[in-house]
Amino acid sequence: MVELYLAYGRADAEWVRKLWRRLHRHGVEAFFDELILPGDSVIHSLEQALRDTTAGIAVFGPGLAGDRWALTEYDALLRSCVEKGLPFIPVTFGGAPIAPFARDWAWVDFADAGPGGEKFDHLVAGVVDTLRGGGTAAELPERDVLREPPRPLREPERRSVVVCYAPADAEYGRGLVGRVQEAGLPVWSVRSLRPGDRLVWTTRQQLRHATVVVVVMSPAAQDSEDVTRMILEAQWHERPFFPVLVAGRRHYLLADLWCADAHAGGPLGDGPLAHLVALHEAALSGRPLPEPELPSASAPSVFRPSGARPGRVPASFALKRLRAALAEREFEHADLLTTTLLLEAANRLQSGVLGRRDAAALSCDLLAGLDELWAAATDGRMGFRAQAAIAPVGGRGHAGFLALSTGLGWRVSADEAVPAYREFAARALGRPGFFPTLRNPRGEQRMDWYDDWTQTVLTVHTRLRECGVRP
Repeated sequence: MVELYLAYGRADAEWVRKLWRRLHRHGVEAFFDELILPGDSVIHSLEQALRDTTAGIAVFGPGLAGDRWALTEYDALLRSCVEKGLPFIPVTFGGAPIAPFARDWAWVDFADAGPGGEKFDHLVAGVVDTLRGGGTAAELPERDVLREPPRPLREPERRSVVVCYAPADAEYGRGLVGRVQEAGLPVWSVRSLRPGDRLVWTTRQQLRHATVVVVVMSPAAQDSEDVTRMILEAQWHERPFFPVLVAGRRHYLLADLWCADAHAGGPLGDGPLAHLVALHEAALSGRPLPEPELPSASAPSVFRPSGARPGRVPASFALKRLRAALAEREFEHADLLTTTLLLEAANRLQSGVLGRRDAAALSCDLLAGLDELWAAATDGRMGFRAQAAIAPVGGRGHAGFLALSTGLGWRVSADEAVPAYREFAARALGRPGFFPTLRNPRGEQRMDWYDDWTQTVLTVHTRLRECGVRP
């Protein structure tokens, strides 16, 4: 039997009483303080219930805000659940807001579910199923995921294809999820969140261990903070992508990749679906990832090559995203965004590499602005000036890059093989000058990726010197 502790404001007791009765009908033995017998110590009964409970529900109703005792009870329940690793489900009704710390869990909103109605019972049944380890989805609306998940990001029970889409593309995204499921693949999206899930933690967990990350690309996705964060997270962990273009141009973070063309708005065709299955199976087995059949003069294809033009993002917009990533100390995300900003400034998103001829396209104001953002977020420990102070570039050749990379800790020795991006970025550990690295993990499947990285870094640092960005 599930033991459940209910925390609530006393002014909301009537509504909570109905919730308790419905939970009881579903076989849940919930602790409800109105059941404390006369003569029993209230404090001792509450403390014992908190010690014994295996799950908690905090009810955020109109009467909670001004109830100091109830807020103390909510605080104790939240701490107990976090410390013991127990399910914690926030519940709201009557338009009451969710408290900031509770918003890190997926919540259940009873706003349109009157007690005794069919929807009310459906939501309670979903909560009960979750508490008992079932798979009922919360059917949460698409919304911004929250920040600062707990660590570590353990591997989920089953690695899945992760589908990312903006809220405006939710209808197409849900249809795409269904199409992937029909092909027999395990699939995860924000619709898979259940009551009590840690929003950011669960999303990052799924992205880190995804077999393939499917991104629905559209103008809405281009402007979506959620989609941007999910792409950056997947890039950080070097997950393979399967971009699907439904409207507009390809996402600027995926400009150097092929994409499946779904401009007609229909479901994913049999050809692209078969390729997605092949990618999933290759990722699970560790085999090399297959390439799609790109169009030729004699054989058209449902895939577009990487040369198709991406959407353009104003520098001010991208800088805002970079500033937010640095403020949240998401340095790996900020590193990838910095590289993307410079590639876009030189119109090199498609190739993913900067050459000598691109240097003039990198404005001194942009380079100085990027450096200022990194320096401000790290007390001057990171950024281009910090790098120049530690390991100034003395030339354009390989020797100059070797001196820079060893000086900044990008490599341990001159003959060391540089590891994949995730392991590489973990070397930072507060090391001064480590970021930005200007690496582009998306292009590191190519044999010559190291030469591309060398060329990009030397191009940027030579231009920095020309612009007077020195220690």
